[in-house]
Amino acid sequence: MIQPWERVAKPRITQSFSPKTVISFPPLGEEDGTEGPMIIEAEMGRHFMHRVYVDGGASSKFLYEHCFVKLGKEIRDQMVPATTHLIGISGETIWPLGQIALLVKIGDEVHSTSARMNFMVIRSPSQHNAIIGRPGIRKIRSVPSTAHGMLKFPVEDGTVTLQSSIIIPMECAMISGPSIQPPAVNQVLEEKINVAIHPEYPEQTVAIGSTLTEKGRKELCSLLKQNLDIFAWKPADMTGVPRSIAEHRLNIQEECSPVRQKKIGQAPEGNKAI
Repeated sequence: MIQPWERVAKPRITQSFSPKTVISFPPLGEEDGTEGPMIIEAEMGRHFMHRVYVDGGASSKFLYEHCFVKLGKEIRDQMVPATTHLIGISGETIWPLGQIALLVKIGDEVHSTSARMNFMVIRSPSQHNAIIGRPGIRKIRSVPSTAHGMLKFPVEDGTVTLQSSIIIPMECAMISGPSIQPPAVNQVLEEKINVAIHPEYPEQTVAIGSTLTEKGRKELCSLLKQNLDIFAWKPADMTGVPRSIAEHRLNIQEECSPVRQKKIGQAPEGNKAI
């Protein structure tokens, strides 16, 4: 996903140069064009990043945490607290982990454009590493066309065209997982047999496959009865889940002090229900 800029990376996008200074796109027929997002590669903070999403509908620039943690320590230390929160598509409030200014360079060693952009570092699962929104598009003076799958920007002696390769959208789809599971062929549904293995909790049963032989079923039940302590039979047996496995986290800024809200009274009918 991310590697030092000095390493030799296999090119994933097609770059071409034209001496024309006017930016234009060819006409599209009914079957022409692309439907996928505009995905490019860029040098950000002296690192070469794949899967950078150019989103003309985003009002800011974002860097995902899974990518941020792979940057060098000297770059991560440049992150400062965020001064504002973000509003999601469904209206939820998201507090960024911070913000960081990175020099973004797009293009090759011969023809390229660069600008310093301020990214919001957010914690959210995504198949992309970063998102460059409208402010970033304006800074690098680029003109994207999602329909063409192209990004054009002017240079000193002409215009550079970046065209998304089919490999990158396929990579994003593979990481996010297939949306439709393949149908099962000749799948036989196995019946389950509920067996009570704890004498003190006969209502709590364990499901055992019906395809086992009578001998195998008895041996399995005997094994389970010998290890009753690994099951939670009552709430007191739930001693907790290690934080390394699951942890609840409030999406608030850590430096904010807690505030006790005013007690809200209820009507008599509400108190009775409570």
